[in-house]
Amino acid sequence: MLSFAAVVCTYNRYALLEQSLSHWSQASRLPDQFIVVDATENAASYRDRLVEKFPQLFSQPESQYIVTDRPGLTRQRNVGLDAVKTDIVCFADDDTFITPSYIDKILEVFEKDTAGSIGGVNGVAEGQFDNWPQRTYREFRNYVRHHYGGQLQRIHLPQHYTHLFDPIPTPLKALPLIHIDRLWGANMNYRTEALKGLRFDENFQRYGLFEDVDLSIQVGQRYKLVCRLDAELSHDFKLGESTRPNDAKYFLFSWLNSAYIIEKLLPYDESRQAHRNLFNLTRFLAKAAPKRLSAGRLKTLGNDPLISSAEQLIKSLQACNSKEQLEETFVHLQREVSQVDRLQELVNSP
Repeated sequence: MLSFAAVVCTYNRYALLEQSLSHWSQASRLPDQFIVVDATENAASYRDRLVEKFPQLFSQPESQYIVTDRPGLTRQRNVGLDAVKTDIVCFADDDTFITPSYIDKILEVFEKDTAGSIGGVNGVAEGQFDNWPQRTYREFRNYVRHHYGGQLQRIHLPQHYTHLFDPIPTPLKALPLIHIDRLWGANMNYRTEALKGLRFDENFQRYGLFEDVDLSIQVGQRYKLVCRLDAELSHDFKLGESTRPNDAKYFLFSWLNSAYIIEKLLPYDESRQAHRNLFNLTRFLAKAAPKRLSAGRLKTLGNDPLISSAEQLIKSLQACNSKEQLEETFVHLQREVSQVDRLQELVNSP
């Protein structure tokens, strides 16, 4: 039987963390190792209280509640990764609430994959498995990404990077699985063996948009990635809005961070062109959309000043001539985007 660890990173969200721990503690199979990495300034003042409240999670010898003074999702996840002692590790958000059977269903995938070809597994939001169009939609999305993603996609993976149309391993064919080309960070389950030599990229600052994609692309080059459609959880983005960037920042980070991943991992003409095509489509839609709609969809469409700023960010990364220059420029540009006053000017510009 494979052993299972969960790593939950948190920052200034005590109430959400407590809810999350409550759901983990009600799992039909408990984690063999449970790790919280908390970067909240006063975390030491309530750590013991939470550990005592959830003995089901923290009674295992290797379980830990780690308080760190280095906030940032990638930094905190690396702290957790360094502490993992199990065969399988789940990285979950603090606003992810698993269902009781979640761990059992994730582990069943890895345990039946006797060849060890599957490196990562995602679950799904509650109700998606019962909604029959969901599987059809996901399979159609895979087809479009695989055959036409080079035309229009934020982070396009060339065909040799993915296993989207490989057959599901025979021992797993009875399970509700589909191939995916990336895992999303609310619930990423990996073989620890698949993470050997890999780290979460700490050049992603604080919120770290797409840091999960960055890691899973690297795992996906060597292993298959799948989604189990009945491994359910609840993940309500609205619950955690307090620590997420505002819509203007999100728009800029979405283009900056995706461009960084392309230059770092996918410096191919087709990936750059797909990114550029989607950017140009966004520019067109922002100009064509009624002002009321555009203002309400700032996170997606941006506005003229935001679009111009995003274009400059992308060009700055593409001009880098070395790995070191790329990393330094990326960190600098993230700090620039984080300047609230500058962003407010961009948002308010006509």
